[in-house]
Amino acid sequence: MSLEMWTLILSGFALVIGVAAIILGEKRRRYHPKQNRGSDPGDGYHVMHANYASRENTRSRAWRVPQNPQDYAKFFAPTKTDRKK
Repeated sequence: MSLEMWTLILSGFALVIGVAAIILGEKRRRYHPKQNRGSDPGDGYHVMHANYASRENTRSRAWRVPQNPQDYAKFFAPTKTDRKK
């Protein structure tokens, strides 16, 4: 087979794979919609855990995070700033 024939075969193969990827991507997007993330605003708290383990140490920390979006923003906002006037 000549070089032109191999080029034509490989181009056709790449085209078929590309079209299949596009079709599968569209199918997946249509039939598997995005999940709703987060939680509804309300009263109360979520508990966030952070764990780290190594050979010597194990560290664990938990935070109570408010469900109310305004209180949540206050929770993560810095209390002090180093602004010079």
